[in-house]
Amino acid sequence: MRIGWIRVLAASAIVLAACGPNTDAYVALQNTMKNHITQVDHRPVDSVSCTPHVHGTMRGQTSHLHCLVTFQNGTSYTANAVIQDQNSGGTHNLPDSYRWDSPPP
Repeated sequence: MRIGWIRVLAASAIVLAACGPNTDAYVALQNTMKNHITQVDHRPVDSVSCTPHVHGTMRGQTSHLHCLVTFQNGTSYTANAVIQDQNSGGTHNLPDSYRWDSPPP
């Protein structure tokens, strides 16, 4: 099983934070998955819904989620996903990283 990896750029996170309220971690994961699967895997996604609703991550914390991905053609799959806070030890101000099970062929 192939796993998709995406890292949100720090500059993007800073711009988004300056433009409005902070986005919950699970919502950022859902948006990242939808964009990545649609654009990179060329599988148009209609929606992504992840649980549990993780609102934020603590330094070095890993959160495990289950995400239902529904494609525009009506098919769907469930992906195991992870939100990893990359700030541990002496690192600071790094964005969360995300990984999830890729869609089946």
